[in-house]
Amino acid sequence: MQKIYRELGSTEMYVRIATKRHIISEDITDGEKDENANVHTFDQGIELCKIAAALNIPINPEIMCAYTYMDMDKQQAPRFHEYPDIYTLQNGKDWSELTLDEICIVLEAYGAFIGEAILNTGCTVNNWNLGNEANFGFAGISMGLKTAVNPKLQKASNIKKYLAPVFARGWLKRNVWQYDAAAYAAVKRGILSAYAKLGIDASNVKFSTHIATVVFPAICSVKFFNYMKEKGYEMETAGISYYPSAPSLSANKKKLLKKTITKINDKCGIPVFIGEFSYPSGKMDGPFASWKKKVRGYKHTQQGQADIYADVIKWGKANGMAGIRYWAPNYEGWYSMSMFEFANKKGTAKDILQNHKELISK
Repeated sequence: MQKIYRELGSTEMYVRIATKRHIISEDITDGEKDENANVHTFDQGIELCKIAAALNIPINPEIMCAYTYMDMDKQQAPRFHEYPDIYTLQNGKDWSELTLDEICIVLEAYGAFIGEAILNTGCTVNNWNLGNEANFGFAGISMGLKTAVNPKLQKASNIKKYLAPVFARGWLKRNVWQYDAAAYAAVKRGILSAYAKLGIDASNVKFSTHIATVVFPAICSVKFFNYMKEKGYEMETAGISYYPSAPSLSANKKKLLKKTITKINDKCGIPVFIGEFSYPSGKMDGPFASWKKKVRGYKHTQQGQADIYADVIKWGKANGMAGIRYWAPNYEGWYSMSMFEFANKKGTAKDILQNHKELISK
């Protein structure tokens, strides 16, 4: 599959890695069904890095620092019980009991470990992405989770979460972002120490963090990335999600995308990559049934799906966009947002994939 993508214009691979280390027999976490329980483990991530090395294509690792998964709506703290040398640094405390300084000690050690493990596969990493849609937290210092770093976060409601980007950005800075910046910086230090240990030049290595934009006005995205730098986590690339058909606070998602990228370029001085993008080619169903908004000029057809992707790339190349990652192109559970039509476990390429090489070359 990666060979096919590369032939069609792909310039890198991607891997999402949680702190869970090994696959288990069931998709269960803490007694509950978890579709991510056996998807983003360390073991699987290392195998994908080996494939990238074999294909001689750079890989973009997303180091979530969550046990199995995190995104804008769902947060998990990391767990290190499968990493004895790292776990001992917690001194018998639960993650929720650790101070910020104690968390940073553990995260720096984890960054060194994961950095060395990935680089030892022989792969090339141009950009390290820390966190996944990390608008409201990272590494367990998150809205809705118990943490000794800031006890206020455990009781922070969804209303607070979705209104804060518009009306209370100062609250986010004081209660979430300042702590997360320290956690990001710790992981970054650890990863860079792995380069030094292995004698690999890190002078051109980039770091980024990837946030969702559906609840962030453009000015909030700017403030997030600038505040991360102010508090010690400097990024060379800003990552965002862009799902035009998903429910959003913005009535015009296309306008929001352009405004967000332009403002980050101007106010933060760094390029933007779209870490997650997709658009339906037909009816949406299942957990994504509400992701049915049509963008003017782009029907929910194979042609409409291909056209909006091509147009975003065309605009992005001329306006400070460093790249785009079409999300879950071969995932059957993505319904019509996949790049394939599925029937009886067989995937047939849609227009968006067949036209991919031509639109990338342009």
